[in-house]
Amino acid sequence: EKICNFIFPYFIPEQETRANLHLRSLTYLARSLNRIMVLPNVANSRMNCCAPFPFEFYYDLEEMKKMFLGVKFMTQQTFKEWTKELLIKPDTLHTWFIEDGRNNSYSIRDHEQMAIEPSEHYKKNLLHKLCLDQFDLKISDYVEFHTGGNRLENIEYKMSNFFTENLKDKKSPVILIRNRSRRQMFPLIEEPIPFAPHIMKQAFDLKNKLQSYYCIHWRMEQGIPEKMPKCAEQLIKTINHLKETEGINNVYLATDYPILGGNSASDTFHKVGKYHRIAMQMLNSTINLNTWVSLNAFEELRNDEKYASEFNSSGIHGILDKLTCIQADYFISGPINCCRINSTYTSLIGEARQALIDSGNKRIRNVITKWGTTE
Repeated sequence: EKICNFIFPYFIPEQETRANLHLRSLTYLARSLNRIMVLPNVANSRMNCCAPFPFEFYYDLEEMKKMFLGVKFMTQQTFKEWTKELLIKPDTLHTWFIEDGRNNSYSIRDHEQMAIEPSEHYKKNLLHKLCLDQFDLKISDYVEFHTGGNRLENIEYKMSNFFTENLKDKKSPVILIRNRSRRQMFPLIEEPIPFAPHIMKQAFDLKNKLQSYYCIHWRMEQGIPEKMPKCAEQLIKTINHLKETEGINNVYLATDYPILGGNSASDTFHKVGKYHRIAMQMLNSTINLNTWVSLNAFEELRNDEKYASEFNSSGIHGILDKLTCIQADYFISGPINCCRINSTYTSLIGEARQALIDSGNKRIRNVITKWGTTE
């Protein structure tokens, strides 16, 4: 009987745009170890085995297979069923990827260089908290991989070799990965994992409803609260000016502000205060804003109680916002003090827009423009 060998990154850090990148890197590792890649569940812009929805709720698995020819994939649900069917629980190695030098609870054992060392065995309550107790596994060995605090050149190639060398001879049929490292640990795979057909169709419908339109991306989370009303004032000025020069009237707003009235669309944005509310009131009273809510996106999912938590904070609509901004005739993002400046999400939109322009798309008028200053 053929033994199947798996690698299961059951916890992936950061929100969707960055998590997408980490998962691509880990698929590279699966290929170099010749193991079946188990794809974690998704929800609220996150990827981990505690999430309630299958991988294909966000992503197109068939398209992903074409990106990684030679890698076999399995969904979390199928893997879970496989563990339940076996008479003997599969021997499992638990690995924990730790990013040294981050200001967190692991700093007591920081390493300057890349390192591998034994890790403490997890007790029942931690296994439950990490949702690992849903799988029938016999976790017999725990190891930690450390990225090292040093910022080495070509770190991703050195690290990739280090991980591969230390994992390739492991006999355990299952290798679990708890990835707490935000660093690029394996060679970068530029192309994002494609989104699921139901999301792409919704994005196509929105683009056609809005033609032509500006997309404003305003991630308020890291802006200075007191500056928010001034930021809104400058944005209104910019839009009014562009309406005259560009002749485009429709405006789509992609934001982490809770437009449904629930939590913010970023699970790290906790303090939505009066200045954020004033800014939104100013926009709403002067500009006819379109959002995924006003355009009734994902109506069927939103009417299904099962998906309530997905729409109450960040989630599938954040992916839709990203796609809608990529396809906008004109894209506007916030200046310093108004929002987070260096976000992977915004730069990915810019890169995708540049690629469309390079491929001869005449409809797209700019790559990215920051609205007026806030001083």
